[in-house]
Amino acid sequence: MHAHSGGKTRSFKIIGLVAAALVVIALIVLAVVSFSNPNITVPGDYRTIQAAIDVAEDGDVIIVEPGVYYERINFLGKNITVRSTDPEDPEVVANTVIDGRKRDSVVSFQNGESEGAVLKGFTIAGGVGTRETIIYEHEEGEIVHEGHFGGGIFIAGGSSPTITNNVIKNNHVDLDGGGIAVLNFSNPVIRNNIIEDNTSLNGAGITVWSSSPIIEDNTFRQNRAMYLGAAISVDFESSPSISGNEIINNSATSGGGIAIWQSDPMITANTLRRNSAIWRGGGILVSDASPTIDGNDISRNSSKNFGGGIAVSEGASPVISNNQINNNYTEEFGGGIAVVEGSQPVITDNIISDNAVIFGGGGIYVDESSPTITNNNIYKNLVQQDGGGIALLNGSNSSITANIIDDNLAGRAGGGLVIDGGSVAALEDNTISGNSAATGGGLIVKQSTVTLERNMINDNTAGETSGGGIFLVLNAVAEIRNNTFSGNIAFEFGGGLVAYEGSVVTLISNDFIGNEAAMGGAYIGFGDASIDTDDPDSNTYSGNIPEDIEAEDNQEEEETEENEDD
Repeated sequence: MHAHSGGKTRSFKIIGLVAAALVVIALIVLAVVSFSNPNITVPGDYRTIQAAIDVAEDGDVIIVEPGVYYERINFLGKNITVRSTDPEDPEVVANTVIDGRKRDSVVSFQNGESEGAVLKGFTIAGGVGTRETIIYEHEEGEIVHEGHFGGGIFIAGGSSPTITNNVIKNNHVDLDGGGIAVLNFSNPVIRNNIIEDNTSLNGAGITVWSSSPIIEDNTFRQNRAMYLGAAISVDFESSPSISGNEIINNSATSGGGIAIWQSDPMITANTLRRNSAIWRGGGILVSDASPTIDGNDISRNSSKNFGGGIAVSEGASPVISNNQINNNYTEEFGGGIAVVEGSQPVITDNIISDNAVIFGGGGIYVDESSPTITNNNIYKNLVQQDGGGIALLNGSNSSITANIIDDNLAGRAGGGLVIDGGSVAALEDNTISGNSAATGGGLIVKQSTVTLERNMINDNTAGETSGGGIFLVLNAVAEIRNNTFSGNIAFEFGGGLVAYEGSVVTLISNDFIGNEAAMGGAYIGFGDASIDTDDPDSNTYSGNIPEDIEAEDNQEEEETEENEDD
Protein backbone atom coordinates (compact mmCIF):
# COMPACT_ATOMS: atom_id res chain seq x y z
CA MET A 1 0.00 0.00 0.00
CA HIS A 2 2.65 2.49 0.99
CA ALA A 3 4.73 1.68 -2.04
CA HIS A 4 1.69 2.13 -4.31
CA SER A 5 0.78 5.41 -2.64
CA GLY A 6 4.33 6.69 -3.10
CA GLY A 7 4.13 5.96 -6.84
CA LYS A 8 1.02 8.06 -7.15
CA THR A 9 2.67 10.94 -5.34
CA ARG A 10 5.64 10.82 -7.66
CA SER A 11 3.31 10.80 -10.71
CA PHE A 12 1.43 13.88 -9.46
CA LYS A 13 4.71 15.68 -8.87
CA ILE A 14 5.91 14.91 -12.38
CA ILE A 15 2.61 16.08 -13.87
CA GLY A 16 2.81 19.26 -11.80
CA LEU A 17 6.35 19.95 -12.92
CA VAL A 18 5.40 19.43 -16.55
CA ALA A 19 2.43 21.77 -16.21
CA ALA A 20 4.57 24.41 -14.55
CA ALA A 21 7.14 24.07 -17.26
CA LEU A 22 4.49 24.50 -19.93
CA VAL A 23 3.22 27.65 -18.20
CA VAL A 24 6.75 29.06 -18.05
CA ILE A 25 7.31 28.21 -21.71
CA ALA A 26 4.02 29.85 -22.65
CA LEU A 27 4.96 32.98 -20.72
CA ILE A 28 8.37 33.07 -22.38
CA VAL A 29 6.82 32.65 -25.82
CA LEU A 30 4.28 35.36 -25.06
CA ALA A 31 7.03 37.64 -23.82
CA VAL A 32 9.13 36.97 -26.92
CA VAL A 33 6.16 37.60 -29.19
CA SER A 34 5.31 40.77 -27.30
CA PHE A 35 8.91 41.94 -27.37
CA SER A 36 9.31 41.24 -31.07
CA ASN A 37 6.02 42.92 -31.98
CA PRO A 38 5.53 46.04 -29.81
CA ASN A 39 3.21 47.65 -32.37
CA ILE A 40 -0.21 49.09 -31.67
CA THR A 41 -2.64 49.01 -34.56
CA VAL A 42 -5.50 51.30 -35.55
CA PRO A 43 -8.31 50.39 -35.87
CA GLY A 44 -7.28 46.85 -34.85
CA ASP A 45 -6.30 47.59 -31.26
CA TYR A 46 -7.84 51.05 -30.88
CA ARG A 47 -10.56 52.71 -32.89
CA THR A 48 -8.86 56.13 -33.11
CA ILE A 49 -5.27 57.27 -33.48
CA GLN A 50 -5.53 59.48 -30.41
CA ALA A 51 -6.77 56.58 -28.28
CA ALA A 52 -3.67 54.62 -29.32
CA ILE A 53 -1.41 57.60 -28.50
CA ASP A 54 -3.05 57.93 -25.08
CA VAL A 55 -1.91 54.43 -24.01
CA ALA A 56 1.41 54.37 -25.88
CA GLU A 57 4.79 54.69 -24.21
CA ASP A 58 8.11 56.03 -25.53
CA GLY A 59 9.44 53.79 -28.29
CA ASP A 60 6.04 52.35 -29.27
CA VAL A 61 4.98 52.20 -32.91
CA ILE A 62 1.38 52.92 -33.87
CA ILE A 63 0.48 51.54 -37.30
CA VAL A 64 -2.62 52.99 -38.94
CA GLU A 65 -4.52 51.11 -41.62
CA PRO A 66 -5.73 53.01 -44.74
CA GLY A 67 -8.89 55.01 -44.19
CA VAL A 68 -10.10 58.50 -43.34
CA TYR A 69 -9.69 59.40 -39.68
CA TYR A 70 -11.72 62.46 -38.70
CA GLU A 71 -9.79 63.59 -35.66
CA ARG A 72 -7.07 65.87 -34.30
CA ILE A 73 -4.11 64.20 -32.66
CA ASN A 74 -1.62 65.37 -30.03
CA PHE A 75 1.59 63.46 -29.33
CA LEU A 76 1.40 64.48 -25.64
CA GLY A 77 5.17 64.71 -25.27
CA LYS A 78 5.64 61.03 -26.18
CA ASN A 79 8.53 59.92 -28.38
CA ILE A 80 6.57 57.39 -30.38
CA THR A 81 6.17 56.62 -34.07
CA VAL A 82 2.78 57.06 -35.70
CA ARG A 83 2.82 55.81 -39.27
CA SER A 84 0.76 54.36 -42.08
CA THR A 85 1.19 50.75 -43.16
CA ASP A 86 3.65 51.69 -45.92
CA PRO A 87 4.94 55.30 -45.84
CA GLU A 88 7.02 54.68 -48.97
CA ASP A 89 3.95 53.88 -51.10
CA PRO A 90 2.24 57.04 -52.44
CA GLU A 91 -1.05 55.18 -52.82
CA VAL A 92 -1.03 54.14 -49.16
CA VAL A 93 -0.16 57.70 -48.12
CA ALA A 94 -2.98 59.10 -50.24
CA ASN A 95 -5.46 56.70 -48.71
CA THR A 96 -4.42 57.11 -45.07
CA VAL A 97 -5.94 60.48 -44.21
CA ILE A 98 -6.16 62.43 -40.98
CA ASP A 99 -8.81 65.10 -41.55
CA GLY A 100 -9.21 67.81 -38.94
CA ARG A 101 -12.66 68.81 -40.17
CA LYS A 102 -11.70 72.50 -39.93
CA ARG A 103 -11.21 72.40 -36.19
CA ASP A 104 -7.82 73.32 -34.74
CA SER A 105 -4.53 71.87 -35.99
CA VAL A 106 -4.68 68.33 -37.33
CA VAL A 107 -1.48 67.20 -35.56
CA SER A 108 0.16 68.91 -32.55
CA PHE A 109 3.55 68.66 -30.89
CA GLN A 110 3.64 71.05 -27.93
CA ASN A 111 5.33 69.22 -25.08
CA GLY A 112 9.02 69.00 -25.89
CA GLU A 113 8.91 65.90 -28.10
CA SER A 114 12.30 64.91 -29.54
CA GLU A 115 13.30 63.50 -32.92
CA GLY A 116 12.01 60.16 -31.62
CA ALA A 117 8.46 61.47 -32.09
CA VAL A 118 7.80 60.47 -35.70
CA LEU A 119 4.85 61.20 -37.99
CA LYS A 120 5.19 59.27 -41.19
CA GLY A 121 3.16 58.37 -44.23
CA PHE A 122 -0.16 60.26 -43.89
CA THR A 123 -2.22 62.76 -45.80
CA ILE A 124 -2.86 65.64 -43.38
CA ALA A 125 -5.82 67.86 -44.36
CA GLY A 126 -8.63 70.02 -43.12
CA GLY A 127 -6.78 71.94 -40.40
CA VAL A 128 -7.40 75.56 -39.43
CA GLY A 129 -4.69 75.99 -36.79
CA THR A 130 -4.06 76.59 -33.11
CA ARG A 131 -4.63 80.04 -31.66
CA GLU A 132 -1.35 81.49 -30.39
CA THR A 133 0.04 84.87 -29.34
CA ILE A 134 3.63 85.78 -30.19
CA ILE A 135 5.07 88.94 -28.66
CA TYR A 136 8.45 90.27 -29.79
CA GLU A 137 10.48 93.44 -29.46
CA HIS A 138 11.07 95.48 -32.60
CA GLU A 139 12.74 98.84 -33.15
CA GLU A 140 9.24 100.27 -33.46
CA GLY A 141 8.29 98.81 -30.07
CA GLU A 142 6.56 95.67 -28.85
CA ILE A 143 4.65 93.84 -31.56
CA VAL A 144 1.89 91.33 -30.86
CA HIS A 145 1.32 88.63 -33.48
CA GLU A 146 -1.92 86.85 -32.62
CA GLY A 147 -4.02 84.39 -34.57
CA HIS A 148 -4.07 80.78 -35.75
CA PHE A 149 -0.86 78.93 -36.62
CA GLY A 150 -0.18 75.53 -38.15
CA GLY A 151 -3.28 74.28 -39.90
CA GLY A 152 -1.87 70.88 -40.75
CA ILE A 153 0.84 70.50 -38.09
CA PHE A 154 1.51 72.71 -35.07
CA ILE A 155 4.98 72.43 -33.48
CA ALA A 156 5.81 74.59 -30.44
CA GLY A 157 7.19 74.54 -26.90
CA GLY A 158 10.69 73.46 -27.84
CA SER A 159 9.48 70.35 -29.67
CA SER A 160 11.65 68.67 -32.31
CA PRO A 161 9.73 65.80 -33.94
CA THR A 162 10.48 64.08 -37.23
CA ILE A 163 7.92 64.73 -40.00
CA THR A 164 8.52 62.62 -43.07
CA ASN A 165 6.82 61.11 -46.12
CA ASN A 166 3.52 62.93 -45.61
CA VAL A 167 1.23 64.86 -47.92
CA ILE A 168 0.14 68.04 -46.14
CA LYS A 169 -2.58 69.75 -48.14
CA ASN A 170 -5.73 71.84 -48.08
CA ASN A 171 -5.09 73.39 -44.68
CA HIS A 172 -5.98 77.03 -44.05
CA VAL A 173 -5.15 79.48 -41.26
CA ASP A 174 -5.82 83.17 -40.75
CA LEU A 175 -2.24 83.94 -39.70
CA ASP A 176 0.92 81.84 -40.27
CA GLY A 177 1.74 78.32 -41.36
CA GLY A 178 -1.11 76.92 -43.40
CA GLY A 179 0.65 73.56 -43.70
CA ILE A 180 3.09 73.60 -40.77
CA ALA A 181 3.99 76.12 -38.06
CA VAL A 182 7.28 75.79 -36.17
CA LEU A 183 7.36 78.14 -33.16
CA ASN A 184 9.22 78.99 -29.97
CA PHE A 185 12.66 77.34 -30.17
CA SER A 186 11.47 74.14 -31.83
CA ASN A 187 13.84 72.25 -34.12
CA PRO A 188 11.99 69.51 -36.02
CA VAL A 189 13.21 67.57 -39.03
CA ILE A 190 10.76 68.04 -41.91
CA ARG A 191 11.87 65.81 -44.74
CA ASN A 192 10.49 64.30 -47.94
CA ASN A 193 6.95 65.63 -47.64
CA ILE A 194 4.60 67.07 -50.26
CA ILE A 195 3.18 70.36 -49.00
CA GLU A 196 0.54 71.71 -51.37
CA ASP A 197 -2.59 73.83 -51.71
CA ASN A 198 -2.34 75.39 -48.24
CA THR A 199 -3.23 79.03 -47.53
CA SER A 200 -2.39 81.59 -44.85
CA LEU A 201 -1.38 85.19 -44.34
CA ASN A 202 2.33 84.26 -44.14
CA GLY A 203 4.13 80.99 -44.78
CA ALA A 204 1.35 79.08 -46.46
CA GLY A 205 3.50 75.94 -46.68
CA ILE A 206 5.65 76.34 -43.55
CA THR A 207 6.23 79.23 -41.17
CA VAL A 208 9.22 79.35 -38.83
CA TRP A 209 9.36 81.64 -35.76
CA SER A 210 12.40 81.77 -33.46
CA SER A 211 13.30 78.19 -34.38
CA SER A 212 15.86 76.21 -36.35
CA PRO A 213 14.23 73.26 -38.14
CA ILE A 214 15.77 71.15 -40.88
CA ILE A 215 13.56 71.47 -43.96
CA GLU A 216 14.91 69.29 -46.73
CA ASP A 217 13.89 67.28 -49.80
CA ASN A 218 10.25 68.41 -49.66
CA THR A 219 8.01 69.48 -52.53
CA PHE A 220 6.09 72.75 -52.11
CA ARG A 221 3.51 73.54 -54.75
CA GLN A 222 0.47 75.74 -55.21
CA ASN A 223 0.57 77.22 -51.73
CA ARG A 224 -0.84 80.76 -51.45
CA ALA A 225 0.09 83.43 -48.91
CA MET A 226 -1.89 86.63 -48.71
CA TYR A 227 1.24 88.50 -47.60
CA LEU A 228 4.70 86.87 -47.25
CA GLY A 229 6.32 83.57 -48.19
CA ALA A 230 3.97 81.29 -50.05
CA ALA A 231 6.07 78.14 -49.59
CA ILE A 232 8.17 79.12 -46.55
CA SER A 233 8.36 82.17 -44.30
CA VAL A 234 11.26 82.51 -41.88
CA ASP A 235 10.68 85.09 -39.15
CA PHE A 236 12.41 86.67 -36.18
CA GLU A 237 15.73 85.16 -35.12
CA SER A 238 15.35 81.82 -36.86
CA SER A 239 18.18 79.76 -38.36
CA PRO A 240 16.64 76.89 -40.31
CA SER A 241 18.47 74.75 -42.84
CA ILE A 242 16.40 74.74 -46.04
CA SER A 243 17.93 72.41 -48.64
CA GLY A 244 17.07 70.17 -51.54
CA ASN A 245 13.45 71.27 -51.79
CA GLU A 246 11.38 71.76 -54.94
CA ILE A 247 9.42 75.01 -54.58
CA ILE A 248 7.13 75.36 -57.59
CA ASN A 249 4.05 77.39 -58.56
CA ASN A 250 3.51 79.12 -55.21
CA SER A 251 2.22 82.71 -54.94
CA ALA A 252 2.25 85.56 -52.43
CA THR A 253 2.14 89.33 -52.25
CA SER A 254 5.92 89.24 -51.59
CA GLY A 255 8.25 86.25 -51.52
CA GLY A 256 6.49 83.95 -53.94
CA GLY A 257 8.72 81.06 -52.87
CA ILE A 258 10.49 82.05 -49.63
CA ALA A 259 10.34 85.17 -47.42
CA ILE A 260 12.97 85.88 -44.75
CA TRP A 261 12.83 88.56 -42.05
CA GLN A 262 15.34 89.19 -39.24
CA SER A 263 16.80 85.70 -39.56
CA ASP A 264 19.87 83.91 -40.95
CA PRO A 265 18.78 80.64 -42.59
CA MET A 266 20.92 78.46 -44.85
CA ILE A 267 19.10 78.13 -48.17
CA THR A 268 21.01 75.64 -50.31
CA ALA A 269 20.48 73.42 -53.35
CA ASN A 270 16.77 74.15 -53.74
CA THR A 271 14.81 74.52 -56.96
CA LEU A 272 12.52 77.57 -57.06
CA ARG A 273 10.54 77.79 -60.29
CA ARG A 274 7.40 79.51 -61.52
CA ASN A 275 6.68 81.18 -58.20
CA SER A 276 5.07 84.61 -58.32
CA ALA A 277 4.72 87.74 -56.20
CA ILE A 278 2.52 90.75 -56.66
CA TRP A 279 5.17 93.04 -55.22
CA ARG A 280 8.69 91.91 -54.23
CA GLY A 281 10.70 88.76 -54.81
CA GLY A 282 9.07 86.30 -57.17
CA GLY A 283 11.42 83.58 -55.93
CA ILE A 284 12.87 84.87 -52.63
CA LEU A 285 12.36 88.00 -50.49
CA VAL A 286 15.11 88.93 -48.01
CA SER A 287 14.16 91.77 -45.65
CA ASP A 288 16.36 92.98 -42.77
CA ALA A 289 18.00 89.55 -42.73
CA SER A 290 21.33 87.85 -43.42
CA PRO A 291 20.71 84.43 -44.99
CA THR A 292 23.11 82.38 -47.06
CA ILE A 293 21.53 81.60 -50.43
CA ASP A 294 23.85 79.13 -52.14
CA GLY A 295 23.64 76.66 -54.99
CA ASN A 296 19.95 77.11 -55.82
CA ASP A 297 18.15 77.05 -59.16
CA ILE A 298 16.01 80.21 -59.13
CA SER A 299 14.33 80.27 -62.53
CA ARG A 300 11.14 81.43 -64.26
CA ASN A 301 9.81 83.27 -61.22
CA SER A 302 8.02 86.60 -61.57
CA SER A 303 6.95 89.66 -59.60
CA LYS A 304 5.16 92.89 -60.37
CA ASN A 305 8.10 94.96 -59.03
CA PHE A 306 11.49 94.51 -57.37
CA GLY A 307 13.20 91.26 -58.17
CA GLY A 308 11.71 88.64 -60.42
CA GLY A 309 14.16 86.16 -58.89
CA ILE A 310 15.34 87.69 -55.58
CA ALA A 311 14.49 90.92 -53.74
CA VAL A 312 16.89 92.22 -51.06
CA SER A 313 15.45 95.03 -48.93
CA GLU A 314 15.44 96.93 -45.60
CA GLY A 315 19.19 96.85 -45.00
CA ALA A 316 19.53 93.12 -45.59
CA SER A 317 22.99 91.57 -45.98
CA PRO A 318 22.63 88.12 -47.54
CA VAL A 319 25.36 86.12 -49.24
CA ILE A 320 24.02 85.11 -52.65
CA SER A 321 26.44 82.64 -54.21
CA ASN A 322 26.70 79.83 -56.77
CA ASN A 323 23.07 80.12 -57.87
CA GLN A 324 21.46 79.81 -61.28
CA ILE A 325 19.23 82.92 -61.52
CA ASN A 326 17.71 82.59 -64.96
CA ASN A 327 14.62 83.54 -66.98
CA ASN A 328 12.97 85.53 -64.20
CA TYR A 329 10.76 88.54 -64.94
CA THR A 330 9.45 91.68 -63.31
CA GLU A 331 7.84 94.77 -64.75
CA GLU A 332 10.08 97.15 -62.78
CA PHE A 333 13.42 96.97 -60.98
CA GLY A 334 15.55 93.88 -61.35
CA GLY A 335 14.60 90.99 -63.57
CA GLY A 336 17.05 88.73 -61.75
CA ILE A 337 17.88 90.50 -58.46
CA ALA A 338 16.72 93.79 -56.88
CA VAL A 339 18.78 95.37 -54.07
CA VAL A 340 17.11 98.32 -52.33
CA GLU A 341 16.77 100.33 -49.09
CA GLY A 342 20.34 100.39 -47.86
CA SER A 343 21.03 96.69 -48.33
CA GLN A 344 24.56 95.26 -48.56
CA PRO A 345 24.48 91.82 -50.15
CA VAL A 346 27.48 89.88 -51.37
CA ILE A 347 26.59 88.59 -54.83
CA THR A 348 29.25 86.17 -56.03
CA ASP A 349 29.83 83.24 -58.39
CA ASN A 350 26.28 83.20 -59.78
CA ILE A 351 24.99 82.70 -63.30
CA ILE A 352 22.48 85.49 -63.91
CA SER A 353 21.04 85.11 -67.38
CA ASP A 354 18.01 85.61 -69.61
CA ASN A 355 16.15 87.70 -67.03
CA ALA A 356 13.87 90.48 -68.27
CA VAL A 357 12.39 93.75 -67.00
CA ILE A 358 10.73 96.79 -68.50
CA PHE A 359 12.53 99.37 -66.36
CA GLY A 360 15.71 99.09 -64.30
CA GLY A 361 18.34 96.36 -64.54
CA GLY A 362 17.69 93.21 -66.50
CA GLY A 363 20.16 91.19 -64.42
CA ILE A 364 20.65 93.23 -61.21
CA TYR A 365 18.97 96.44 -60.02
CA VAL A 366 20.53 98.47 -57.17
CA ASP A 367 18.93 101.50 -55.49
CA GLU A 368 20.44 103.35 -52.50
CA SER A 369 22.43 100.25 -51.59
CA SER A 370 25.99 98.90 -51.49
CA PRO A 371 26.34 95.42 -52.96
CA THR A 372 29.58 93.61 -53.63
CA ILE A 373 29.24 92.01 -57.07
CA THR A 374 32.06 89.57 -57.78
CA ASN A 375 32.84 86.79 -60.23
CA ASN A 376 29.35 86.41 -61.69
CA ASN A 377 28.42 85.50 -65.23
CA ILE A 378 25.77 88.08 -66.18
CA TYR A 379 24.61 87.51 -69.73
CA LYS A 380 21.65 87.75 -72.12
CA ASN A 381 19.54 89.82 -69.76
CA LEU A 382 17.04 92.27 -71.22
CA VAL A 383 15.68 95.65 -70.16
CA GLN A 384 13.33 97.77 -72.23
CA GLN A 385 14.97 100.96 -70.92
CA ASP A 386 18.35 101.17 -69.06
CA GLY A 387 20.92 98.69 -67.72
CA GLY A 388 20.70 95.35 -69.47
CA GLY A 389 23.14 93.64 -67.12
CA ILE A 390 23.31 95.92 -64.06
CA ALA A 391 21.59 99.18 -63.04
CA LEU A 392 23.30 101.03 -60.17
CA LEU A 393 21.18 104.02 -59.21
CA ASN A 394 20.38 106.75 -56.66
CA GLY A 395 23.39 107.06 -54.43
CA SER A 396 24.45 103.44 -54.55
CA ASN A 397 28.05 102.40 -53.93
CA SER A 398 29.34 99.17 -55.36
CA SER A 399 32.47 97.14 -55.98
CA ILE A 400 32.01 95.27 -59.29
CA THR A 401 34.90 92.86 -59.78
CA ALA A 402 35.87 89.97 -62.05
CA ASN A 403 32.43 89.52 -63.62
CA ILE A 404 31.62 88.49 -67.16
CA ILE A 405 28.94 90.91 -68.38
CA ASP A 406 28.14 89.71 -71.89
CA ASP A 407 25.43 89.92 -74.53
CA ASN A 408 22.96 91.96 -72.49
CA LEU A 409 20.48 94.24 -74.23
CA ALA A 410 19.02 97.60 -73.20
CA GLY A 411 16.37 99.24 -75.34
CA ARG A 412 17.57 102.73 -74.38
CA ALA A 413 20.93 103.03 -72.57
CA GLY A 414 23.64 100.93 -70.94
CA GLY A 415 23.57 97.55 -72.59
CA GLY A 416 25.98 96.14 -70.02
CA LEU A 417 25.56 98.62 -67.14
CA VAL A 418 24.02 101.94 -66.19
CA ILE A 419 25.47 103.93 -63.28
CA ASP A 420 23.37 106.98 -62.41
CA GLY A 421 22.05 109.32 -59.75
CA GLY A 422 25.14 110.16 -57.69
CA SER A 423 26.34 106.57 -57.44
CA VAL A 424 29.94 105.48 -56.95
CA ALA A 425 31.34 102.33 -58.52
CA ALA A 426 34.71 100.62 -58.81
CA LEU A 427 34.90 98.25 -61.77
CA GLU A 428 37.95 96.00 -61.84
CA ASP A 429 38.93 92.95 -63.91
CA ASN A 430 35.53 92.58 -65.59
CA THR A 431 34.80 91.47 -69.14
CA ILE A 432 32.11 93.71 -70.64
CA SER A 433 31.47 92.43 -74.14
CA GLY A 434 28.83 91.94 -76.79
CA ASN A 435 26.31 94.21 -75.06
CA SER A 436 24.10 96.58 -77.01
CA ALA A 437 21.86 99.60 -76.48
CA ALA A 438 20.73 102.67 -78.37
CA THR A 439 23.24 104.69 -76.29
CA GLY A 440 26.21 103.37 -74.33
CA GLY A 441 26.54 99.83 -75.61
CA GLY A 442 28.83 98.65 -72.85
CA LEU A 443 28.30 101.20 -70.09
CA ILE A 444 26.63 104.55 -69.46
CA VAL A 445 27.64 106.77 -66.53
CA LYS A 446 25.42 109.73 -65.55
CA GLN A 447 25.96 112.14 -62.65
CA SER A 448 28.15 109.52 -60.96
CA THR A 449 31.76 108.67 -60.20
CA VAL A 450 33.50 105.56 -61.46
CA THR A 451 36.92 104.00 -61.58
CA LEU A 452 37.64 101.38 -64.21
CA GLU A 453 40.79 99.32 -64.04
CA ARG A 454 41.93 96.24 -65.99
CA ASN A 455 38.56 95.65 -67.67
CA MET A 456 38.05 94.17 -71.15
CA ILE A 457 35.44 96.34 -72.91
CA ASN A 458 34.94 94.61 -76.23
CA ASP A 459 32.48 94.33 -79.11
CA ASN A 460 29.73 96.44 -77.58
CA THR A 461 27.36 98.43 -79.79
CA ALA A 462 25.55 101.75 -79.47
CA GLY A 463 23.16 101.12 -82.32
CA GLU A 464 21.41 104.50 -82.59
CA THR A 465 23.61 107.19 -81.02
CA SER A 466 27.00 107.24 -79.27
CA GLY A 467 29.38 105.48 -76.90
CA GLY A 468 29.97 101.99 -78.23
CA GLY A 469 32.09 101.09 -75.21
CA ILE A 470 31.31 103.83 -72.66
CA PHE A 471 29.03 106.89 -72.66
CA LEU A 472 29.69 109.51 -69.94
CA VAL A 473 27.25 112.37 -69.47
CA LEU A 474 25.95 115.02 -67.01
CA ASN A 475 29.12 115.73 -65.00
CA ALA A 476 30.18 112.12 -64.73
CA VAL A 477 33.67 111.65 -63.28
CA ALA A 478 35.76 108.69 -64.40
CA GLU A 479 39.30 107.45 -63.92
CA ILE A 480 39.93 104.84 -66.59
CA ARG A 481 43.22 102.97 -66.27
CA ASN A 482 44.76 99.84 -67.85
CA ASN A 483 41.64 98.78 -69.75
CA THR A 484 41.28 97.36 -73.25
CA PHE A 485 38.67 98.86 -75.59
CA SER A 486 38.36 96.61 -78.63
CA GLY A 487 35.85 96.27 -81.46
CA ASN A 488 33.22 98.60 -80.00
CA ILE A 489 30.91 100.37 -82.46
CA ALA A 490 28.83 103.55 -82.19
CA PHE A 491 26.44 104.80 -84.84
CA GLU A 492 27.40 108.43 -84.18
CA PHE A 493 30.26 109.34 -81.84
CA GLY A 494 32.85 107.54 -79.75
CA GLY A 495 33.44 103.96 -80.80
CA GLY A 496 35.41 103.29 -77.64
CA LEU A 497 34.26 106.17 -75.45
CA VAL A 498 32.38 109.46 -75.61
CA ALA A 499 32.06 112.18 -72.94
CA TYR A 500 29.35 114.87 -72.85
CA GLU A 501 28.06 117.76 -70.76
CA GLY A 502 30.74 118.59 -68.21
CA SER A 503 32.03 115.08 -67.67
CA VAL A 504 35.64 114.72 -66.50
CA VAL A 505 37.57 111.71 -67.74
CA THR A 506 41.14 110.62 -67.09
CA LEU A 507 42.61 108.01 -69.46
CA ILE A 508 45.85 106.25 -68.48
CA SER A 509 47.50 103.20 -70.09
CA ASN A 510 44.45 101.95 -71.98
CA ASP A 511 44.51 100.14 -75.32
CA PHE A 512 42.04 101.30 -78.01
CA ILE A 513 41.94 98.70 -80.78
CA GLY A 514 39.60 98.47 -83.75
CA ASN A 515 36.77 100.65 -82.38
CA GLU A 516 34.50 102.40 -84.87
CA ALA A 517 32.15 105.41 -85.06
CA ALA A 518 31.18 108.22 -87.44
CA MET A 519 33.50 110.44 -85.36
CA GLY A 520 35.94 109.47 -82.64
CA GLY A 521 36.91 105.92 -83.37
CA ALA A 522 38.82 105.61 -80.07
CA TYR A 523 37.20 108.44 -78.06
CA ILE A 524 35.76 111.91 -78.36
CA GLY A 525 34.40 114.62 -76.06
CA PHE A 526 31.69 117.28 -76.47
CA GLY A 527 29.89 119.99 -74.49
CA ASP A 528 32.50 121.15 -71.99
CA ALA A 529 33.61 117.61 -71.31
CA SER A 530 37.24 117.10 -70.35
CA ILE A 531 39.24 114.07 -71.47
CA ASP A 532 42.76 114.09 -70.04
CA THR A 533 45.69 111.79 -70.69
CA ASP A 534 49.11 111.75 -69.07
CA ASP A 535 52.05 113.39 -70.85
CA PRO A 536 53.30 111.71 -72.86
CA ASP A 537 50.10 109.85 -73.65
CA SER A 538 50.37 106.30 -72.22
CA ASN A 539 47.32 105.02 -74.10
CA THR A 540 47.78 103.04 -77.33
CA TYR A 541 45.69 103.27 -80.50
CA SER A 542 45.45 100.95 -83.48
CA GLY A 543 42.91 100.16 -86.17
CA ASN A 544 40.24 102.56 -84.92
CA ILE A 545 37.88 104.05 -87.51
CA PRO A 546 38.41 106.94 -87.88
CA GLU A 547 41.86 107.28 -86.34
CA ASP A 548 41.03 110.68 -84.80
CA ILE A 549 43.60 110.47 -82.04
CA GLU A 550 46.46 109.64 -84.42
CA ALA A 551 45.39 112.48 -86.71
CA GLU A 552 45.42 114.94 -83.83
CA ASP A 553 48.84 113.73 -82.70
CA ASN A 554 50.26 114.02 -86.23
CA GLN A 555 48.79 117.49 -86.61
CA GLU A 556 50.38 118.58 -83.34
CA GLU A 557 53.74 117.15 -84.46
CA GLU A 558 53.49 118.96 -87.81
CA GLU A 559 52.61 122.24 -86.10
CA THR A 560 55.57 121.81 -83.71
CA GLU A 561 57.94 121.15 -86.64
CA GLU A 562 56.62 124.23 -88.53
CA ASN A 563 57.15 126.42 -85.45
CA GLU A 564 60.71 125.11 -85.08
CA ASP A 565 61.43 125.89 -88.76
CA ASP A 566 60.16 129.44 -88.32
